[in-house]
Amino acid sequence: MRRIFLAQLLLCLATGTAAQPWPTKAVRLVSQFPPGGGTDLIARNVIPRLHEAFGQSFFLDHRPGAAGNIAAEHVAKSAADGYTILIANNTIAIQAALPQKLPFDLTRDFAPIAVVASTPVALAVHPSMPVRSVKDLISLARAQPGKIPWSSCGTDTAMHLAGELFRQRAKIDIIHVPYKGCGPAIVDGIAGQVAVLFNTITNTTPQAKAGKLRIVAIASATRSPVDRNLPTIAEAGLAGFDADIWFGFMGPAGLSSETVTRLNAALNRIVTLPDVSTRLADQLFDVKTKTPEEFAGLIRSDVAKWRDVVRDGNIKPE
Repeated sequence: MRRIFLAQLLLCLATGTAAQPWPTKAVRLVSQFPPGGGTDLIARNVIPRLHEAFGQSFFLDHRPGAAGNIAAEHVAKSAADGYTILIANNTIAIQAALPQKLPFDLTRDFAPIAVVASTPVALAVHPSMPVRSVKDLISLARAQPGKIPWSSCGTDTAMHLAGELFRQRAKIDIIHVPYKGCGPAIVDGIAGQVAVLFNTITNTTPQAKAGKLRIVAIASATRSPVDRNLPTIAEAGLAGFDADIWFGFMGPAGLSSETVTRLNAALNRIVTLPDVSTRLADQLFDVKTKTPEEFAGLIRSDVAKWRDVVRDGNIKPE
């Protein structure tokens, strides 16, 4: 009888351990970029609430480099146990669209979890430019083909692809001037050196408020809830134009559906909490929520869209 009792006790203990829900230890959130960027801000807004929701620590691990591919590869090759999660933005889709061999397959090696926010790319001009609308810029470019330069934050960035999409869709001949970062492009934009800019809304808004730049439009599909007064490029006649920078969470392929579902529900709830959504809006993020399936569809459509832009613009990896 004693042996039977001990066997039953050990079986119960083993079953209880196996049934212990995720997470049972700290969770690593891997950022593709250095501190201070969009993914960093997103993480710092949600980490305290994730700790509250799951009773475990969530900590940020910055692994910048290779346009975010170092962090992405690390997560893709990590154990699918829920303890290594990638915080990505749409740069990962742009990288997948470029003619290059990556150490991972975006649609095969990741489990999309949740999209939590986006931020628009802004089309801005120096105040000396006779441009107050997208239509004004298109008209000016058609009157002066090959003479109007425009800046981005660097080759293959979201700002570069947004500008290239605009050039292709508007059927205009404007000259791309890539900078080594958004900051230097803003400096020359303010100086009027390269007076047309595709840059982040975070960088352009303070300069526009100071009268040093003029935001003509944003590149998102709809007007931003952060500033409903800013028109979209799509409203100017380029229907369907969408070059938002989205931010989302992804795990390695094989991550359990239960973990994906629980994280998705928690993140969707957290970013809509009044205090979190207000902070995100103050930092010029638009709150987004999607199911894992919707996020997977967004990734597929983004890769297809940017692949067409890359091919038609003959864009090569930096």
